[in-house]
Amino acid sequence: MRFTPEIKAQMLENDLQALAAAMHDRDSLVEVLPIMTMPCLLFVGEADPRFPKVQECVQSMPNATFVSLPDLNHAQANMRSDLVLPHITQFLQQVSHKTTARS
Repeated sequence: MRFTPEIKAQMLENDLQALAAAMHDRDSLVEVLPIMTMPCLLFVGEADPRFPKVQECVQSMPNATFVSLPDLNHAQANMRSDLVLPHITQFLQQVSHKTTARS
């Protein structure tokens, strides 16, 4: 994958130790996911190796919305605000509408 000079500069400004720490395995959330009742939006690129795990998480969460981004890997999905923001906007509108309707 090739990055524009701007994206490459932004990536190099990251805290490399923090990024390395984020790559380590974490404790499982399998017991927590079913009790997470707040609205959650999960999006993932279909070419992301994490795709199957995100799908599993969504199945365990009672109030989750899942967005699949075709042909995108992890980095691409996180850089494509043009594809992701419409889903986020719609999700926030739905959550806001539900909250307002309950008041």
